[in-house]
Amino acid sequence: MLKSNDRTLNNDEIEVKELIQTVLQYKWSILFITFIALIIASFFLYFKTDIYSSSATIEVKSVDGGKTGGMTQADFLEGAFSGFGSSNVDKDIEILKTFHVNNLVLNKINFHTRYYIDSGFKQVELYNNSPVTIKDVTVLNRKITGRKIKLIPVEDGFHLQVDNTVISKISHVLFGKELIEFDDTQIYHYGEPLKNSYLELTVETKSTITEPVYFILFTNNRRIFENLKGNLEITQVTLDAPLINITYKDNIPQRADAFVNEIAESFILQSVAEKTKGNDRIINFIDQQLKEIKRKLDDSEKKLENYRIENKAIDPKLQGATYIEELSKIDIELSQNELKEMLMKNLLAFIDKGENLDAMAPLLIELNDPSTLALITKLQEAQIQEEGLQAEYSSKHPGLIAVRKQIRYIIKKLILNVQNLKSSLIHRNANLVKLKKSYDKNIESLPTQERILINLQRNYEVNAETYKFLLRKKSENEMIKVAILSDYRVIDNAYHSPIPIGLKPSMILIISLMLGLILGIVQALVRHFMNDKIQNKQDIEDLTTLPIYGILPALKQNVIKLEVFKDPKSPFSESYRSLRTNLQFTQKVNQANVILVTSTVAGEGKSTTVANLGAVFQMANYKSIVINLDLRKPTLHHYFNASNSVGISTYLSGKHKVGDIIQSTEYQDLDIIASGPIPPNPSELILSDKLDELIDTLKEVYDYIFIDSAPLGLVTDTMHLMQYADLNLIVFRENYAKKSFVTDLNSLVEKHDLKHIGLVINSVDASSSSYGYGYGYGYGYGTSDKNQKKNKIMEFVRRKLKL
Repeated sequence: MLKSNDRTLNNDEIEVKELIQTVLQYKWSILFITFIALIIASFFLYFKTDIYSSSATIEVKSVDGGKTGGMTQADFLEGAFSGFGSSNVDKDIEILKTFHVNNLVLNKINFHTRYYIDSGFKQVELYNNSPVTIKDVTVLNRKITGRKIKLIPVEDGFHLQVDNTVISKISHVLFGKELIEFDDTQIYHYGEPLKNSYLELTVETKSTITEPVYFILFTNNRRIFENLKGNLEITQVTLDAPLINITYKDNIPQRADAFVNEIAESFILQSVAEKTKGNDRIINFIDQQLKEIKRKLDDSEKKLENYRIENKAIDPKLQGATYIEELSKIDIELSQNELKEMLMKNLLAFIDKGENLDAMAPLLIELNDPSTLALITKLQEAQIQEEGLQAEYSSKHPGLIAVRKQIRYIIKKLILNVQNLKSSLIHRNANLVKLKKSYDKNIESLPTQERILINLQRNYEVNAETYKFLLRKKSENEMIKVAILSDYRVIDNAYHSPIPIGLKPSMILIISLMLGLILGIVQALVRHFMNDKIQNKQDIEDLTTLPIYGILPALKQNVIKLEVFKDPKSPFSESYRSLRTNLQFTQKVNQANVILVTSTVAGEGKSTTVANLGAVFQMANYKSIVINLDLRKPTLHHYFNASNSVGISTYLSGKHKVGDIIQSTEYQDLDIIASGPIPPNPSELILSDKLDELIDTLKEVYDYIFIDSAPLGLVTDTMHLMQYADLNLIVFRENYAKKSFVTDLNSLVEKHDLKHIGLVINSVDASSSSYGYGYGYGYGYGTSDKNQKKNKIMEFVRRKLKL
């Protein structure tokens, strides 16, 4: 179990190392992407418009609904001064969000004209500090709304231009869309009306203008509201407190404060206006009645006065005075009942339309019926309960169904109650009319002069009392109207924080840095997994079981030379010593060894490998020779400054003998056979029997014969040459050879049953830590001490066997 856990830990460690190696491999691209992310974030911060948040708090006042049922006229006045309660905060919040409320605000706060000036590479908006003011705007063509207009000051006035965007210009060119343009040569004057085909306006200055000023016109309140309502947030502060918070976000903090304050004030004024509608109806009705009664009063007063003067009549007798008093009472009550009947008619209309019940309060006071007031209170409570349940549950919820059923029952009972009151009133009026007729009949028995005087006196007193009654009622309703306060009051006026909302610049930079690193790492991983090139030793080991004899570092040189002689202690030289040691394990004792070096495609460094292998074996006192059998593209002779006028091609074609083509180098135990002039038939020459004779002859003289052949994947020459080799080394260049080359090699080995195949990885990044044992030993790239000691021992044994 412990071994399994250790294996898991080792696998995890390997995966982490591979991830780190991959990241390091693409470190420059990761840093570049991170740098680009920081640049983009910096541009964003520069052009970003700061947004400020302004908030105000409104309190929703309420009174105890339980008192409403027994409210007297005195109670009603007291309630008017304390505020009529509406505890439906959710409903108030939705009203505050409506265009109806905000439309009045938009007419007071200037959202219709926005001003901008250039500031560096961006434009900033001005509010109260704009150097110009646009007035008396009339839009003649709606296409100009929302377009930025540029005011360019000149000596005698200013020019106007439409600041067309790049997108609008491209749309004009590609799709023929209309491009709005003004006559920018025309000079307009400040304070004077100007007109073109798109608009009329007047530009007034508040200060000296030296730089261009931009402005945008908006004329439709509905569109303005649709654009800004996304920044308007109205919420309840807490569920337990009837407090509404109004928040608005704007890039101009002063405008945000003004807008929030105006919303609160406008909402409060509208609530008061809504509540005074009932009183206004009564006052209007009384005013109409007062005009009529006043006319009748003046007429009856004049008739009574004229009759007394003409007939010298002062006062009626006692019995006539009694008739006058009783009839006056009857007429006054009938007049009052007529007013109540009108009020009940309005009340039934209110109930039928489902209008705001608060506005019916003045009507209910006039009826002076406690049972009706109690029903109204119950109806309000049920409606509030209905709205609360409706916000949480569907219309099929049992509680909501029960409440709606109760509301319908209360409304029916309320209508029935008012209708009963109206029927009782009609019945009372009928009795009063009968009583009035009996008094009228008794008056007819009186003398004519006294009867006429009684009627005139009665009409006068009835009109006078009715007029006094109406004046008193009007005064009462006007007092109630004045006493009515809003259900709302501002607790906190609009206030904005001096610090813009949203993420701080430092946080945005940190986020962009992290995002850049993440994107960089992701692209590194994607590139790594999509890369079909051999990237390290592990890629080859995953694809084949062929042995790897050596790992050679990348070599950067402008002039072709033998690097192992230039710096014998370099990592490059040490890697060839390690390769030499590994090859010595495969050599045949007491006979020459033929090692063929090839690659899958050109450019993988096989010629460099052959040249430095010959050199490193010569350094170990092995008699070595390198042969260039790449007759199509020979380069091997350049490493030894040898002539290419004679070589394999001249030998195989019969022009020269073996002794003629072997060239000595400046190194004692290292010779070279160049390819010779490029022949027209290289494949046919390589198939010649003379090649067998050459190899056999060389084996008698040299310990190691190194053959530089053409790439394996390009021509078939190398397949023929492999039969002469004791070991065939295939060179794969890291980040150059494709992984498919390895699989193709596997297929080739299996198809032709090739033997003695080994691999060499070339051009490995010396800074990479993906090769745990490095390239050699002793200089920071070597193997472990155990391997170093083993290599030294084997080198010593080989030399002794040689001797």
